[in-house]
Amino acid sequence: MIKVKVGLDNYGKSNHYIEYKDITIRELLTELNIDLSNVGAVLVDGVPKKYDDKLKDNTEVYVLPALQGG
Repeated sequence: MIKVKVGLDNYGKSNHYIEYKDITIRELLTELNIDLSNVGAVLVDGVPKKYDDKLKDNTEVYVLPALQGG
């Protein structure tokens, strides 16, 4: 079981502390109902990661929105 802190400030949601078995970033975002097309980057402990990377115990995940111009 791993414990993950998820920062979703940019999505109008508060920070979450979540416990899972093994989970990838993609699975986490799907579980949180976040559309991957709206995600610009995912930082794990401050380092950019790919969707298929597995999360480790006691990590901090921050989901940043895709940039939109206008």
